Amino acid sequence: MRLGLSQVKVYHSKMRIFQILFKYSLLLVCLFCPAGQSAISPQEIIQRADEARYPEGQFSFFVKVVDKDESSETKETVYLVHTKDSNNSLVETKAPERMRGRKLLMKKHDLWMFLPTIKKPTRVSFEQRLTGEVSNGDIARTNFASDYKAKIITEEKVDNKPCYKLLLTATHKEIAYPRIVYWVDKKDFFPIQVKFFALSGKLLKTGKYSGIQPVLNKKRVTQLVITDAIQGKKQSVLNYFNFKKASYDDSFFSKESMSD
Repeated sequence: MRLGLSQVKVYHSKMRIFQILFKYSLLLVCLFCPAGQSAISPQEIIQRADEARYPEGQFSFFVKVVDKDESSETKETVYLVHTKDSNNSLVETKAPERMRGRKLLMKKHDLWMFLPTIKKPTRVSFEQRLTGEVSNGDIARTNFASDYKAKIITEEKVDNKPCYKLLLTATHKEIAYPRIVYWVDKKDFFPIQVKFFALSGKLLKTGKYSGIQPVLNKKRVTQLVITDAIQGKKQSVLNYFNFKKASYDDSFFSKESMSD
């Protein structure tokens, strides 16, 4: 069937409108999804921020914690952390000398402490204070992605860096903080700062990440400064260093081996 002249004109007009709308849609895609980028889920953001703090797989590292209080006095504690995966870690106290031999064992959602003077592992909580402003969970559990469900609240600048601001809600009750507000750099997914909240909604403490250095072939943050939310002069500075790849037998992460 042949189209009349008026029908042809209408057809071409419709095609022209379609082409304009298509080009406009492509422009919107380019504006909101720049080249090389695509939509990213909140869970993927915290997963990549986890990787900017710790390597994947089995590894060990040291943490030096410097505690400061209102009197400006400081104390130092050094821990050696062994990590098999997000459910198995062992923390050994290496300094000061009087505390050597103390250990924390994490098995999934369970945590035990071993003291040489007691000779028997004791069940403890992740939120219990380990030293200064540092809880047991701050050292023993290293993975936010496995413990929290994330939601993007907004985007804002921190230290002049565009960041995702996320709300992290705990997926189980056996971890140190029921809620966390977390700022992650949009460009490279380095964590920038964090706020830790109690179940009641009370702000407990804040944290700032820094010290970007090469760690096992990738740049990662190597310092976290934790500050008490009420008493701002109470701080703990955590410096992470000497990361090494490792291979652990399952028996290494057992209560029976803690006294070895």
